[in-house]
Amino acid sequence: MIPYKLCLMIRKLYFVSLILFGFSIVSAQKNGSLLGKAFNSKDSSNYYFKLAKNAATSESDLAEYYFCKNARCTDYNQPDSAVIYGKIALEKFKKIGKTGAAFSVFNNISKVYQSQGQYGKAVQMALEGLQMAEKEKNEYWEIMFTISLSNKYHDFENYAKGTFYGKKGYELAKNAKKPNNDFISYALNTLAINFDDWNFPEKALLYHKKNFEYQKGKDTLKLGTTYNNIGNTLLKMKKFQEASRWFNRCLKIYEVTLLKKDDAYYYNFATVYTNLAQIATDLNNFEKAEKLFVKAKYFCIKSTNAEKLRDYYYQNAKFNKKRKDLQKTIDSQESYIKLRDSIFNKDRDRSLADLEAKYQNEKKEREIVANKSKILESEFLLKQKNNQFLLVGLLLIGFLVVGFLMYRQQKLKNTQQAQTFELKQAISQIETQNKLQNQRLAISKDLHDNIGAQLTFIISSVETAKFAPEIANTKLGNKLTKISDFTKDTIIELRDTIWAMNSSEISFEDLQIRISNFIEKANDVSENSIFKFTIDANLNNIKLSSITGMNIYRTIQEAVNNALKHASAPEIVVAISAINDKINILITDNGFGFNKDAVMQGNGLQNMQKRIEEIGGTFNIKSEPGKGTKISILI
Repeated sequence: MIPYKLCLMIRKLYFVSLILFGFSIVSAQKNGSLLGKAFNSKDSSNYYFKLAKNAATSESDLAEYYFCKNARCTDYNQPDSAVIYGKIALEKFKKIGKTGAAFSVFNNISKVYQSQGQYGKAVQMALEGLQMAEKEKNEYWEIMFTISLSNKYHDFENYAKGTFYGKKGYELAKNAKKPNNDFISYALNTLAINFDDWNFPEKALLYHKKNFEYQKGKDTLKLGTTYNNIGNTLLKMKKFQEASRWFNRCLKIYEVTLLKKDDAYYYNFATVYTNLAQIATDLNNFEKAEKLFVKAKYFCIKSTNAEKLRDYYYQNAKFNKKRKDLQKTIDSQESYIKLRDSIFNKDRDRSLADLEAKYQNEKKEREIVANKSKILESEFLLKQKNNQFLLVGLLLIGFLVVGFLMYRQQKLKNTQQAQTFELKQAISQIETQNKLQNQRLAISKDLHDNIGAQLTFIISSVETAKFAPEIANTKLGNKLTKISDFTKDTIIELRDTIWAMNSSEISFEDLQIRISNFIEKANDVSENSIFKFTIDANLNNIKLSSITGMNIYRTIQEAVNNALKHASAPEIVVAISAINDKINILITDNGFGFNKDAVMQGNGLQNMQKRIEEIGGTFNIKSEPGKGTKISILI
């Protein structure tokens, strides 16, 4: 796997290459500006590319145009177009004698071939780029292509060559004039994954953990790929729990760093979810495994990467076999075998065919020497048949190419239409969410600035009035104190409401803090009651909507107040735990208790029940006189 940080660095090189390309006249500068807009625009890319092509006045302008088209198609997962534009760009660069930007094109085309499983072509493009970099003594691209070859040979399952190029790339990166930690990390990763799949786990872990030496004291968010690869090695060593911890750390890093939904985004998430699904399978947690395989399949398909799809089908077949689903096992095995036979063995089959052709040619040469009298006749007949076969073959290939291009064009059109529709839906959803958020912020600001300020003024006025000489030591002073306390409580309630409105989601950790603060205050008020509050640590990371969180908080608050005011309970216990995929909240006290049928019409109990039912939960209360009260909430 290529580290995500390195992918970003390669993208930046597109524009660095443009600067090095060297355009000096005004029209070329205008063309470069149009191409910059085309490359960065989300919705108007084709429009700006068309303007840039029309504005081109030289072979250099056209070379720049095809260079940017190749980069854009590579980034936006249009592999066939990326290869076509890339090859045209290489021809233009060769014609005008410019090679600076050609390195990016070689890398892009090689990357596309690798994602399609055409490893022979991927290696060929990387070797051509490496030869050019060595000839021109371009240190950066020499390192880049060397490590890239290690990665490609790994995917081609030639681990001996993979480790050879990995070690060479690592030494080049370490001893470079300007050492680059991202390149060193990339080289260590490729070395480790080659050793890992070559069944040398200890060597794999050694090279993986070397990455932490280079990132010591720096941002470890760069090491998401390393976390995943260490987990992968531990998984093969059957250390499932340890492997799971590394994968989950990797997942959290990806959720923070992978913000753009490009090929790197889908590739990396496909890898992690497939690995987590494998662990769940090995631990016989079939329900969890099935959910993880659904996510893995989504990301594998979106990545359009043959290697990821191959791994998914292989692990999914093992999963279905283990849970004894025969039909799904057969389906996954067939998909896996078909993918390997059609893509991963293509280059090997070609190599075998070349050896067979060489053997047959040598055999024919010996027959010609042994039987000279038949050479002329054989050559004539062979040439005649070859011409016939060639003609028929050319016609057949022509029909197939035309049909394939028409099919690809229609498929590309359908894909673009679907992507446009999805994009419009996403934009509409975001706009709606932004409007709602702005409204919530405006309302909370009004509450804080107006009502909050007014309540504060009331408290100040009441506190001042309490000390007036004419009302000292009177019942009016006690009433003023109660008004002040009530207003202070109202401000606290108001702050809780504003907090909930400003939060798009509330974690149980936030909720725990609020409830703990409330219970601490209740402890201060009630000296005769003991409070106990527990929460399952596994719930801390669960996110709730602001409405759900606030309703839970208010219900617990109401239940505790009732136990204090009406039940005079010596002990009140609040316990929150996880039961399967539900949240269970128990509020119990050993107070007076009450006749449930006689008091169920009270507003307090009805409000609690209504709050819980509004968020899709169930609310139950059990109480008898003298036996305390138990409230059970299931969310």
